[in-house]
This record gives sequence, C-alpha cells and structure tokens, in this order.
Amino acid sequence: MSRANIKRTARTRHFARIVVTTALLGGATAASAGLYPPAAPPGSAFIRVFNASNQPKVAAQVGSKSLGDVSAMEASSYTFLPPGQYPVKIGDASDNTTLQGSHCYTAAIGADSKVHQFDQQCFNSQLKALVEVYNMIDGTTLSLRTTDGTAVVDSVAANAAGQREVNPIKANLVLYDGSNKLADAKPVTLMRGSTYSLFVTGTRSAPVLIWVNG
Repeated sequence: MSRANIKRTARTRHFARIVVTTALLGGATAASAGLYPPAAPPGSAFIRVFNASNQPKVAAQVGSKSLGDVSAMEASSYTFLPPGQYPVKIGDASDNTTLQGSHCYTAAIGADSKVHQFDQQCFNSQLKALVEVYNMIDGTTLSLRTTDGTAVVDSVAANAAGQREVNPIKANLVLYDGSNKLADAKPVTLMRGSTYSLFVTGTRSAPVLIWVNG
C-alpha cells in the first residue's frame, strides 16, 4: 500500500472513531437526561401530598400533574407548578388550591376524608436544618420541645403548621398540647440543608407522630 493510501486509511479510521464516540456520548447524555427530573423554573410553586387517611394508598393529582399513589402515613415527593389556582384530588377527596411562587405546600388527606392544606416558605439554607410540625388533631395547640422543655416549634394550632431553623444535632423531642405532654417523638438526627416534617395525626388521647425527611 502506498504512503498516500496509508494516510487516507488512517484519516478514515480516525473520523470513524470520532463519529462513534460522539454517538456514544450523545446517547449517554440522553440517558442521563431521562434519569433526572427537569429543574424547576425560578418562581415555581412546590406541592406534595401526605396520606393520613385510613386508606392504604390514595392516588393524588394537582391540576394535570399526577403525584402517584401515596401510601398510608407517607408523603409524596414535591412536584413543581407555575403559580396559580389548581384543583387537588386525593383519593375520593377534592379541593381547590392557590399556589404562590417560591412557596412549598402540603395537601394532606385526613381520617375525616377531607383535604387539609398547609403553606410554608421554602427552605434554602445549607447551614441549618428545618423542623416543621403539621398539626392534624382538632382542638389542640401543639409544641415540640426538647427533653429539658426548650421549645423548638411552639404553639401550632389545629390544621396549621409551624417551622423553625435549628442547628444540626441528634435530637430527642417531646410533643405537648399546651402544658400537657402527648408523646415522645422518634429520635431524629438533624442534618444541614435538610427538612424534617413531623405530621401529628390521630387523637389527643392516641396521637400518631410521623417524621418525613424532605
């Protein structure tokens, strides 16, 4: 083979390698794009669903977005939507909601088969942890305290939520209704940049405390 033919063959093989590599990289990029959800546009509203009903699973939908089936005493992941008004359907219960930009919402279905809505500012700190209390027991005003009585989240009315940014720490916390102790919360390790939501359902005499991280 002449020297010119050898050079042409080498160039052809080099070009073929470039084409194959580009195709592989393009395929990998497309595959990676399918693994991760799209980023929320600035000013989006975020909403999730918590199932505090007696049903083992409930289908949840906000507007045209499905949040899937949510198991009992669990929360869905947050989904994002443009600010606006939307119908909310959780199992057989339905309601309407108005979502504001940069707010984080929780729509919960209770044992009464009604939709309870909670509006919280979104949490963005990477230095603190956020502790939230969601009170779903009628006729109570709940406070989450340390074992020595220091209030962490104080005076949360029924069907309302309260929150507080705290330092990262392993915490043993106690739930009170006014000055009356209701229950010990499960110990939790609070980490920087994370949110810890305590959903309180059931009754005053038999409260159910569920931690949800995120």
